[in-house]
Amino acid sequence: MKVVEITENIIPVWGRSKGKVVRKYRCTTGARKGRIVAKPSTCTAVKKIGSMLSMKKARRQRSAVSQVKASRRKRAGVASQRIASLNKPLSQRRYGKATAHRQSLSKKKGYKPPSTRVSRKAVKTGPGVKRRKPTRKKIK
Repeated sequence: MKVVEITENIIPVWGRSKGKVVRKYRCTTGARKGRIVAKPSTCTAVKKIGSMLSMKKARRQRSAVSQVKASRRKRAGVASQRIASLNKPLSQRRYGKATAHRQSLSKKKGYKPPSTRVSRKAVKTGPGVKRRKPTRKKIK
């Protein structure tokens, strides 16, 4: 990357290219504002009308099944998960917001091992019916 390419109209981000995680750039100005591109010089380049029209035509002709498969891969693929964690702001990683979800999954709430469970048979409730005591004592 050249020093000339480092300007304020791009933000470096991580993206996918052929299944691999690579460095890319998000355009903040120009005709491609908001788009992620491979080279910073693409942000200010002139748009090719012919390429745009042919790409729109190709997208229309793609089957719905392939679109569903592509969206699933983009959402749940390993590379997508890695990109999401890499592009997360540093402040979230620093203060534990990024890992808060994973910590809650590791602790299983409400789970008791079989040795501590008390088996109770279905008991009829009502006036004059005594409740049975548990058949097994809790082990502490």
